Parts: sequence; C-alpha cells; structure tokens
Amino acid sequence: MTFRPILLVFVALAGVAPAALARQAGRYEAAFERDVNRYRWTARVDVAERFGTWEVGLDDRFRSDAFLLFDDRLSFRDENIAVATARRPLSEKAAMRLVLRSDWFSLSRVSAQSAFAGVEWSPVQGLTLIPMVGAAADRRPGAVVTTGPAPMRSDAGPAAGLKLSIPRRQTQGYLVEATGDAFWHRIEPRRSGGARLAAAAERTFEKTRLRAELRAASNRRDAYQAASFLNREPTVRSAEAVESTRSDTLDALLTVEAPVADGLSIDGLVRFSSNNRLIRTLRAPIDALFFDSDFGRRSADLATHLVWRRERLDLRVGAEAGAETERRSLANEDDLPDAQAAQKRDLLRQADYDRGFLTVRFDGRYTLTDRVMVVADGSANGIRHDTPLINLDDRDEVFYSSRVGVLVRPDETFDFDVQLFGTYYHTVYLKAARSAENNVQRSLRLRPSVTWRPDHMTRFQLSSEVRATYTVDDFVLPGRRPTDQSARELRYDLSIERMLPAGAKILADGRFSDLRLGRFLQDVFAEIPFDTLRTTGAWVRLQVGSRTTAELGVRVFSRSDFDRSASVRYQRVGEDGVPAIEDDGSPDMTTITRPGKERILQWGPTTSVSFPLRNGAFLRLEGWYTVQRISRRLYGDLPEGSGAVIRRAASKGERTTTPNLSVAMLWNF
Repeated sequence: MTFRPILLVFVALAGVAPAALARQAGRYEAAFERDVNRYRWTARVDVAERFGTWEVGLDDRFRSDAFLLFDDRLSFRDENIAVATARRPLSEKAAMRLVLRSDWFSLSRVSAQSAFAGVEWSPVQGLTLIPMVGAAADRRPGAVVTTGPAPMRSDAGPAAGLKLSIPRRQTQGYLVEATGDAFWHRIEPRRSGGARLAAAAERTFEKTRLRAELRAASNRRDAYQAASFLNREPTVRSAEAVESTRSDTLDALLTVEAPVADGLSIDGLVRFSSNNRLIRTLRAPIDALFFDSDFGRRSADLATHLVWRRERLDLRVGAEAGAETERRSLANEDDLPDAQAAQKRDLLRQADYDRGFLTVRFDGRYTLTDRVMVVADGSANGIRHDTPLINLDDRDEVFYSSRVGVLVRPDETFDFDVQLFGTYYHTVYLKAARSAENNVQRSLRLRPSVTWRPDHMTRFQLSSEVRATYTVDDFVLPGRRPTDQSARELRYDLSIERMLPAGAKILADGRFSDLRLGRFLQDVFAEIPFDTLRTTGAWVRLQVGSRTTAELGVRVFSRSDFDRSASVRYQRVGEDGVPAIEDDGSPDMTTITRPGKERILQWGPTTSVSFPLRNGAFLRLEGWYTVQRISRRLYGDLPEGSGAVIRRAASKGERTTTPNLSVAMLWNF
C-alpha cells in the first residue's frame, strides 16, 4: 500500500511538476485487535518527502471500533484525521506553506475540512511566524425539525490562522521557548475558532534555578440546537438555534530550587489555574425561552520541600496547600420569568463548591550497611469541601498514610524486602441528611517479597500480602442495623524465569487471592463472615528466539464467589420423573433462583510471534483462545422431584468460547 500518489496530487494542486523524486522519511503503523466483544482497527501514515524544492508531508490517523451487541449486531464507530502540509522556501527568512486538514467521525456524522495557504516568516533569529488564510467547510447533523433523524447541514466560509514558534534558546541569561497557534472559521451561520499558547522561561543564578511556565487556550464551538428545546413549535430550518460555547483556560506555574547549606536544599512551586466557560444561544426565535449560563473555576496551589542528602541518608520533608472554587450562574436571568429564572439558578448553584486542602509529607531512605536499607514515608492530609445549602455533599476529610520497609541483600543471589503500610481515612458529612454516612476506615498491609537467583539462567520471585481493612460508621440511626464491615485478604504472586539452551526461555506466573468480607463487631473485635471471594490464576509459556521470537503457552483462571441470587435454568420434570416437553417438541425450560456459590473457570492456549524488521520496524501477532465455564452450587431446599435435575444443570452451567487476536505492525520506508 502506498500513499505517494496522494502526495503527487497535493504537489500538482500547488502548481509544481513532480521532477526528480527524493525520498526523505516515512512510517506506516497498523494494528488489529479482537477482545471479547470489541474489534478495533488502527492505522497511521506519517510520510515526509521532497519534490524538487517542495517539502511535502502527510499524517493520517484512522481508528475503527466495532462492538458486538446482544443481538449479534455490530455497531461501528470510525474516525479519521488527516493533515497534509507542503513547504517551499522563498528566501532565507521566508517560505510558502500550504496546509490541508480533514476530520471525519462516523458516530456523530460529522466531517470537517479546511485549507490554508500562508507564508512562513522568520523576522529575527529564533522566531517563526506563519500567518495563513483559507477556507473551511463543515457537515454535521442539524436539529430535528420533524420526526425522524436529524437532517445534515453543510456550512462553509473563510478561515484564517496563525502559528508561532520560539525553539529553546538562550536570551540574556534565560532559557526561553514558546509555541502557539490560532485559527478562526466563519462558516455561516456558525463560528468556530481557537488559540493556544505555551511558553516557558528558565534561569539559573548563584546555584538557584527558577522556572516559569504559562499555558493559555481559548476555544469556541457552535452547534445546532432544536427550536423545540426552546419551547417553540418546530416548522422550518429558521427555527433552528445555534448554541455557542466558549472556553478560556489559563495555567501558570512558578518553580524554584535553591541550596541552603551543604547537602540541604529547598524547592517550591506556585500554580494558578483558571477556566471560564460561557454558553450562549444565538439566532433564537422571537419570544423563545432559553437559558444561557456561565461557569468559572479557579484553583491555586502552593508547595515547598526541604531535601537533605547525606552519604547514607536521603530525606525529604514538605507541605502542600491549595484551594479551588467553582461557580455557575444564569447569564440571562433578567430576561426570564421569575419562576423559571429561580428554578434554573438554583439548579446551577447546586454544583458550586469551595475546596481547600493541606498536606504534610515526608519520605526518607537510610542505608544501614551495603546490604541493608530502610525506607519510610508518610503523609497527613486534611480536605474541606464546602457546598451551598441545597447541596448535601458538604464534608470534611482527614487522611493519614504511612509506610516502612526494609530491603536486605545478604548476597548477590538473594533479595528480601518486607514493607508495612498503614492508612486512616475519616469522612464527616456536615449536612444532617447525610451525616449517617460518616465513617472511619483503617487499613493495615504487610507485604514481604523474596527474589532468588541461584544462577544467571534462573530467577524466582515470590511476593505475598496480608491485608486487613475495617470500616466503621460514626454512629447508627435508631432502628437501623450497623453497616460496619471488615475485609481481610491473603494474596500470593509467583514469577519464574528459566533460560534454556539455544536461546529458549520458560516463563511462569501464578497468583492466588483469598478475600473474606464480614460484618465487623468493633466492641469485641470480631466479625460475622458473609462472603468469600477466591481467585486463582496461572500462565505458563515457552519462548524461543532472540531476534525473531515466538511464544506458546496456556493460561488458566478461576474465581469463586457467593451469590445471593444465583439463577439456574433447567428442564421441568413431571410427576413421573420424565422431562417435560413443549407442544412443539422443545424442552420445557424454567428458572430457579437461590443463594449459592458461583464459580467461573477460564482456560485456553496463548501464542505470539514478533518479527523485527529493518530500521526499527516490526510485526507482532498475539492470539489467545478462552474457554469459559460458569457453574453454580445452590443452597437451601429445592423443589421435590427436581432436585437432582437442578443440581446437574447448576454443575454443568454455561460454556462459551472466545477467540481473541491482536496484530500490530510498524513499517519505516
């Protein structure tokens, strides 16, 4: 497959005859994946070639997803974004630029195209400006004016754009860099546009490093809105309104790093973010009832840390604080009836909030000997989330976490690592309606791990974890049962790698988890178990080859869990013990539901092949075939005369098979 004809057409449109062709660079990527009920195709073409004095490029990205629905119907979602560029030098400081862009989205039935022509200009060294003019076209669904699907609307008009670039460079002791672009489409009766700027400046003086970053963006998008949404009778296209959304974002960051003394330094940062979003209704019919809204978010963060480094000790202590606020308002409140304005205003204000947090943290590492190391870290966090009276999410949170670990390496073949984690999390809702949800959660985890390398061809790694989590409500409402809960888990993870002659390798992974849930009795520190979730998995594979590799293996997974309402479908049995038959000769089936244990068993082969090609290209294929069986064991009494049939049906369960495939390719040319 080649895309050179596309480039030839593009150059011909620019008025240049394709003379001697000089290949510069190109890349083609493609992939296919089937995973259970989803199919995905992806492709990307990135080509850059030279035609005489012209430099031409094409970047095309395609993705297609197909979902298998319950009725065996495929639902597709495709999108493609293509950008073609051409550049021809005019002088040492100027060059001609052409840009074509095409976007297509099948799910929303939207396609957009634009074409720009401009001049790349470098008035001073290190600064590049590219002003451009052109045209844009957009096709998308309009508003539904009658029954049936939305009609397609095609809009077109002039467009303009500007790009600027300042590559990283030294200027008066500062390292500066900046990039930005802006575009504007006047596609009657709509508008669209956007601007983006990213700039940074950095300076180091007297061992102090100061860096400032600024990012700003502004975007506008107009979409058709049904007049019926504005409480109007839809009749003709003029009844369509246009909803305009404008979003302005600003993000500023200042960081500083400075030494304080020998081995002691300080760093800090200040960040400010702002976002404003305005929604306006344009071309609305006379006397239409519509609601314009404003949204604003502001946030500020401050952080500082002390870093102490010695021969055997690394210690970092710091604090962070921040605040965030969100506000929503009705912009055209004065033009609306009082009842409508009050209703919409209160609805918008429900989501307003003020949020503040304070965090104190530390982390350290101390080397006792060449073979023993101790690590520790911890943090204390406080969060206050304030909301209006109408919003019940007003709450305070306190969160503590800590970790201590020891790494021991008695010799070159053996590593032992043990870590202990602890957390404390307390949530308090300040509104009475949700105060019954106040709770405290405590968790403790012990995680030892052993790695053994008896020789250079073998590696064993065994990790385990014991976890206990207890969640306790602050209080219990009269007449209600406590919901305090405990969760205890034991888990093992095993990894084995063994090298064989001729470059072969055996890889094996296994895991086991036993999770037990129960009702927690805090006063006596006991529990009443109500569920046990047990999972087991293993994957063993043989890998051969060094450059071109192939792999063959088998994977097994099992999970058992308690189900309060396990359902089993079985064939009715008559009083004489004979299976019942429908009038058409089909089995007379029915369903029974009881508490029981459900077990999911999956197994199947896996394989993969990887072909490295020239210039970093490769081809990789992966496949895995999954056979799944879901069986159940019901508890309690069963209907007389049908018990044996139900047990057999529950034990047999349902069996499904799923082939999965993944293909990926990267080709450089």
